[in-house]
Amino acid sequence: MNTLWQQELARLGLPGLAQLVSEIRDAQVELMATMDAHTLKMGQHEAATARLLSGFPADDVDGHRRYHESVIEWRELRNKLVREALTKMVGAGALAAAGWLALAVWQAFRVTVTK
Repeated sequence: MNTLWQQELARLGLPGLAQLVSEIRDAQVELMATMDAHTLKMGQHEAATARLLSGFPADDVDGHRRYHESVIEWRELRNKLVREALTKMVGAGALAAAGWLALAVWQAFRVTVTK
């Protein structure tokens, strides 16, 4: 169905111009629909970002990161201290076992010599 302006362009011998204007109009309608969809998505993303930021005290993302870094550093230090303490305990246990074994051998030697 031709509109009045399309009929007028056809009468003037410019049907190609009518086709071009129609294609431009269709593209503009499609572009507006795409922009509306993008605007809706952007609103959803902004809402999601706001919800995400609300999880940080006073929206302080950097402070939250620093807190976690300090907790990680503290745990690494604690693990290092526990590891060193266990190493010392194993060393002391081995020394005590060697001392007890030496005492047992000495006692066995004394008993054997005195018989």
